[in-house]
Amino acid sequence: MLRKTASYALAILLAFALLPSCKSGTDNGSGATGDPVELKLNFRPGDKYLYSTEVKQKINMMGMSMDQNMTMEMIYSASGEEGGNKKLDITYDRIMLSMMSIGGKIDYDSRNPSGGDSSLAFVNSLVGKSFSISVAPNGDIVKVDGLSDLIGSFAAADPQTRAAMESQFSDTAVRLMMQNSFDMYPGKAVKVGESWSKKSSMSFSGISVNVENTYTLKSVADGKATVGLVSVMDLPKMNMTDQAGMTMEMKGKQEGSMEIELATGRIISGKTTQSINGKLGAGDKEMPMDINGDIVISSSRK
Repeated sequence: MLRKTASYALAILLAFALLPSCKSGTDNGSGATGDPVELKLNFRPGDKYLYSTEVKQKINMMGMSMDQNMTMEMIYSASGEEGGNKKLDITYDRIMLSMMSIGGKIDYDSRNPSGGDSSLAFVNSLVGKSFSISVAPNGDIVKVDGLSDLIGSFAAADPQTRAAMESQFSDTAVRLMMQNSFDMYPGKAVKVGESWSKKSSMSFSGISVNVENTYTLKSVADGKATVGLVSVMDLPKMNMTDQAGMTMEMKGKQEGSMEIELATGRIISGKTTQSINGKLGAGDKEMPMDINGDIVISSSRK
């Protein structure tokens, strides 16, 4: 139960870390200085970038501690433009997972599948698979295409795993996941010191999440912008779909910053630190749970 519960928490927190905002931003120009700059997605056809996201978490619950690490590398290829929206082809390039608990260590690296835990081999079916998205300049995901190959790649997995993965790659889930990576743009030119907020409240796969992200333009130099981020997160009490009779509720925050290339809107690098507290319920009993970790994002030209 511990392993499944922790894995479920990781999936939720990855959504937290990259959670999108679906509503328009609110601006606060207090203390803003200098000339305004535009922060928007502006990939050019033929541009190709390798994006890497590394999540390191320490989970404490039921008197036990667990370390979870995950690295996902994806290739973003700009294939065209339509009506001002950028079309990007997204290809899974590498997935690494590691889990250390009282029960031992589990590792998996898609580049060395024979040396990893066989129970995680299903993730290798993602590598090399692609789908495409259309992204508006303000970061909204307008359209998602090509998910059938991704979903079909889980045909060999056990029924429970296949159902869970298929739900994570529904049109809605992928749209939300990818919008997380892009919906940080303010929608207008901003000055150093200016802040903007993005709020979201949504439900999918039985998970309801409320998040408010506040961004602040910290500095501009050498064609790059440094943007600070503070997020407040709330996951109301819910029944866990893979653990009969169990509930989970969580609250927390994350803080950090990112460096953005002005010419393209690409996240060059970024780091946020999570601090999450919550409860696991089983019948009339409740157990505290806290999760602390870092999320590091980087990208490079291919």
